[in-house]
Formats: sequence, structure tokens, C-alpha cells
Amino acid sequence: MTRLKLITGSFILAALVSTPLMAQVNNAKMTKQEAANLKLVEEWWRTVLVAHHIDQMTKFAEEDMIQHNPNAPNGLAPLRKIFGSRPPTDIPASITPSPALEISQGDVVMIVFDHEAKDPADASKTYHYNSFDAFRIKNNKIVEHWDGAQKAGPRQGKE
Repeated sequence: MTRLKLITGSFILAALVSTPLMAQVNNAKMTKQEAANLKLVEEWWRTVLVAHHIDQMTKFAEEDMIQHNPNAPNGLAPLRKIFGSRPPTDIPASITPSPALEISQGDVVMIVFDHEAKDPADASKTYHYNSFDAFRIKNNKIVEHWDGAQKAGPRQGKE
């Protein structure tokens, strides 16, 4: 866990001091394996998360993938239920919207997305925020996933 925090912190710091967040990938500094790891995650994202081809999950991820999102149990079975609830669609050629930042270092891949949302304090304004997903790759498969998700509290006003 400490290793991931250090890597994630380094990625975020690098993103903050580098050029503006605009679909950045520095392929020149990646090893062949790091480039393959990034490609694996991009294909997982497009095929499984976007296009709902759950029949292809094990092509990209281990059946017992460790999930650090507090709303999702470990393994692919819970993800099959979530993404299998919608019919498969055509697999897009790229991730849309494009990630603001993609980093592959060692066995960890991280994707950062830019978002705009209505300001809850003033609906006439918007604000910018980022989200991320990080993956650990072992033997050319996703074995672990992190994101910034938090557990949702009880719904207000419903009793």
C-alpha cells in the first residue's frame, strides 16, 4: 500500500509540474513492457468498461483481481454483474473522452481524467476536478485496481 501511495503521489506531482493536462503520454521513456501494460489497460477500458464485453474480461484481468474501491468486492464476478447488466456495444477505437494523463511505470498504470461539474454552491458556475484509476499488472494481466471512490453514506430524506 505504501508503495502505491508513493507511486501515485509521484505521478500526481509530476502531472502538476509538467505541461498542462492534455492527453499526455511519454512513450519515449517507457520500456516495452510498460507500453504493453498501458495498452492492456486501455484495451480493458474500451472493451470491458465502455463496451461491456464481459466475455473478454479474463483476456485482460485475473479472475481474483484485488479491488481497492470500497464499493466493489474483489474478483471479476461482481464486475460481470455490473457491466453485464447492459448489452455489449461496439468497442470504440479510443477512450472517450481522452484521458488527461496516462502513465505506465514499472508494473503500475495510471489514467487521469478531467471533469467539469456544476458548482453545488452556485449552479451558474462550474468547477474542474480530476479522477483517476490505477492498475497493477502481473504476467500481462490486471491483478489490482485503485481509484478515488468513497463509500456512499445513507441516503438523506429516505426512510
